[in-house]
Amino acid sequence: MDRMLSATIDHGGLHMHRFRAALAAAAVACTATVTAVVAGAGPATAGPPALSNGVILPIDAATDVAVDPVHKRVLISDALKGQLVSVSYFGGVQKYVPIARGVSGMAFSADYSTLYVTVADDHQIHVFDAATLDLRRTYELGQEVWPRTAIVAGGQLWFGYDGGFGSLDPATGKTTGHDLIGNRWAPELRTSPGAPGTLVVADAGPYAPGSGDVHVYDVTGGTAKLKNEGRFSDGLLNDVGFSADGKTLIGFGNSCLIWKAPIAELEKRTNAYHNGICTPHAVDVNTDGEVAFAYGNTSSTPDVAISPAGSELPAEQFAAPVTDDVNTLPDEVWDVAWEPGGERLFVLSHSASNYKGKWRFWPVHGSAAFRPTITLNAPATAVPDTDVKITGTIAVPGAHVELIRDYAQAPYDYTPMRTAIADASGRFTLIDQPTMQGRLTYTVQYQGTDKYAPSSASAVVTMRKNTPTLTVTPNNTVNAYGSTVTVTAHLGSTYSNRAVQIWADPVGSEPARLLRLTNVDAKGNLTSSLKLTRTTAIVAKFTGDEQYAAAQAVSFLHTRVALNLQPSRQYKAAKIGSVPYRFYRANVHPYFLTTMTSYPGRKQRLTIEAYSGGKWKAQRVLYLPLNSAGQSAFTLTGAHPTGVYYRVRADYITTSSGDNVNYSTASPYYYFTFTK
Repeated sequence: MDRMLSATIDHGGLHMHRFRAALAAAAVACTATVTAVVAGAGPATAGPPALSNGVILPIDAATDVAVDPVHKRVLISDALKGQLVSVSYFGGVQKYVPIARGVSGMAFSADYSTLYVTVADDHQIHVFDAATLDLRRTYELGQEVWPRTAIVAGGQLWFGYDGGFGSLDPATGKTTGHDLIGNRWAPELRTSPGAPGTLVVADAGPYAPGSGDVHVYDVTGGTAKLKNEGRFSDGLLNDVGFSADGKTLIGFGNSCLIWKAPIAELEKRTNAYHNGICTPHAVDVNTDGEVAFAYGNTSSTPDVAISPAGSELPAEQFAAPVTDDVNTLPDEVWDVAWEPGGERLFVLSHSASNYKGKWRFWPVHGSAAFRPTITLNAPATAVPDTDVKITGTIAVPGAHVELIRDYAQAPYDYTPMRTAIADASGRFTLIDQPTMQGRLTYTVQYQGTDKYAPSSASAVVTMRKNTPTLTVTPNNTVNAYGSTVTVTAHLGSTYSNRAVQIWADPVGSEPARLLRLTNVDAKGNLTSSLKLTRTTAIVAKFTGDEQYAAAQAVSFLHTRVALNLQPSRQYKAAKIGSVPYRFYRANVHPYFLTTMTSYPGRKQRLTIEAYSGGKWKAQRVLYLPLNSAGQSAFTLTGAHPTGVYYRVRADYITTSSGDNVNYSTASPYYYFTFTK
């Protein structure tokens, strides 16, 4: 019964006959036209040639395929991602059209100026400009209407929804619904160039009750007038095709059999298109009468069979290749679609190893694909937050190219970052300004047209920040104990950060301390002063900015110990020649008191030398520990011969004195001798 769609339709349930769920994958590499052909009067006996160079598509669930012969592209609806994907005739992704989850059926107006899209989850029909794919308007069908299939016939849009079918008059915007008794699911809708005013409504549901029921309507007057009805199948009807002359229906269920039936006498169904292949999935009839079947098998038997007009025998057959690297199963072919009025056939398959396999697009027939070469020039290295200029050429003047960053690392979910149009000589320039560091792969992609296959080229650019100039002075100087030293850090060119830290890190257990943190002056300098008691590392630090890497510079300020040697018990002091001497009685033992900067475990080295044979020769070399006050005493005992010249010196020797926190330091020599 006819009624306005604003009325309630209560049929419940969710079905999408052409819903093919699969894991998303983005378009990669390029395709070449399949030219392998099996000729003959029957099915091939030697294995069928394989579809080759399939393009992975960035879709999750292909619900419908529509070929636009005017604008030379193929549209694929993706219910899970809620979008249409427009691809070239060779599979290059040219445009994404976001709509809504549940997007399903598509149909073009007779002149291909308008595209109608059903959106089941939103209970809507969207109308697009077919040339630009811009949305023109949206029709609301009511919350109880779930539209899933669409076709244009008799000057109106007809759409199948769960429980029936409806019409949309483009001139008035009026929608009308027609319930189908016993039909639980959205029917498949077909028309034919040989019978443009005839609409076939077929229940291709997933359950036996009702599946296979076919209604034939005359829609030439804008209303649906029932002409014929019958049962096309005794079981499940999976898909149905309408011959180009408008006289015959072609379809199949779950068995291997394919049927045909006269449109005027559906009960006269007969087996047809014998090819010995099971699990048919889809059928499409071209405007010239050619019939293509898709088979979802995982064996070596054909997956695509093509019969010419007027023949039921396949003249060509193709097999889907193994594309799954894990389970080594061939793809299942789920859909075939002819270019209306043309010779091209497009095939959709997905990996058979799991429910969410990769979807692939295969072009069959048509002009031979020319894959243009892309050449690229890119810098080997670049600095983050600066322009990375990529120039190149493509052998297609006016080609639209896209720049993709890190495409090799994320091939199934990418967004072009920059686009360019090649000039008359095929030259183009693309500029990116990445912020990250590391190795980046840039891919320039051309998606192709109806004559040119997709093509791509890649270049690797290593993003590395500039190294700033950073120094600190003085460096490697030897300084007195307790002296105050001024240090200067110098920072060269940077992008935005001009702050420098100056740290003092004394040798030993004492922690480093921050002396100063501020911006350098106009000359790039920052100074700080410190008092030295130990050898100290001066560390200047720059933390980096958007274009310059972090850096540090180190200088060492070596620091002597405070050291004093005090001899005693002499009875006089006088010079021998020009050298001051201390004089001791032969029966007196000299006493030497050394005072030195204290440090745990520190020792002094006391050296006593005698002059003999024209040289000073060591008589005693002693390492004597210091007490907590930094003092160490030594008494020279024993017999003391007279007339012999002696000298004594105290030293701090780095490492040998028990530590390395100071620079080696020596006291002056003290000269002495013994008399009676």
